[in-house]
Amino acid sequence: MTTPVPKPEPLFEVDRDLLKRLMKRTKTGSEMSIRDLAEAAGIAHGTVGNILSGETSKVYASTAEAISHAIGVELLVLCTPVYRLSVVRQRALTA
Repeated sequence: MTTPVPKPEPLFEVDRDLLKRLMKRTKTGSEMSIRDLAEAAGIAHGTVGNILSGETSKVYASTAEAISHAIGVELLVLCTPVYRLSVVRQRALTA
């Protein structure tokens, strides 16, 4: 009997420019710092800082969902699934 291998968590690319703009005016109308967003999302503030600086461009779905929820927008407003990006980029290369 084999042990089932769990599926890897999907990756999302975060629109960091949009995230920066949304942090200036959240769902409550107030500005949110990196630490505020990290705390609200339940993630490390270094993760948020890395996304905003461009050091990290792709995050797991759970992180993307937590950030989107904390900032007050739907997931697909702020993030793009990586598999969709691969298809679009592949089509552009073969066109």
